[in-house]
Amino acid sequence: ADGPQRDGVAAGGGVGTALALRPEAPEIAGLRPQLVCPGDVVAAEPGALRGKGVLEREDGKLVATVCGVVEQVNKLIYVRPLKHRYIGSVGDVVVGRIVEVQAERWTVEIGTAMLASLHLGAANLPGNVQRRRTHEDALRMRELFQENDLISAEVQKVNENGEVGLQTRNARYGKLQNGVLVTLPSVYVRRQAQHVVTLSQLGVMVVLGNNGWVWICTPPKVAGSGRQETLNFSQMDVRYEQVGPEMRERICRVRNA
Repeated sequence: ADGPQRDGVAAGGGVGTALALRPEAPEIAGLRPQLVCPGDVVAAEPGALRGKGVLEREDGKLVATVCGVVEQVNKLIYVRPLKHRYIGSVGDVVVGRIVEVQAERWTVEIGTAMLASLHLGAANLPGNVQRRRTHEDALRMRELFQENDLISAEVQKVNENGEVGLQTRNARYGKLQNGVLVTLPSVYVRRQAQHVVTLSQLGVMVVLGNNGWVWICTPPKVAGSGRQETLNFSQMDVRYEQVGPEMRERICRVRNA
């Protein structure tokens, strides 16, 4: 007599037998990314335009010049590198560190080849006051941001030499506190609708920087109520506070993930 069976697999059968009997979902055409190395032929339709990371050989075939994933936008085909230095794009949300306070501007490290700059006129004043910046504001710049402060900002412009200009006029941008910084390759963070995300199950807020810098912190609290705010808040109103052991454990769990 046959031995006992479980879920259609004999008890004495190996792991390979169970895997062989497992049904496989049909693969959807076009969803598998094409990973290429330098010199590999890039599959492209006739009449395709070559972009970054693609070179045309003498025989007319397109080959990759970098290691990455093949991407195509209409007729344009290019290779997105798996790891590269962040170059900045207008509208990107970034997390950076203040390096130096200069005349009417801050220099910020965001992982680009050149230090980014945040002009005093592009920074949000306390209380969200909308007025022209004065000489007194320039003298009190360190009350806003000082050296080694971590901030969240948006890329306002990218000059021809690669220098990035930042702005923090939105109330959601500003000094980051009560959390920990995690750095990873910028290709892992794509542009999306929301870069400030609150993990409701853990009660932890995450700021996803397109430059690969991720800030994990406690959600800000509404002034006077003590409850945590998840939708409407001003980063300028966030103040330093002692984070309890339970919240630190939650933050570390997200960081280690």
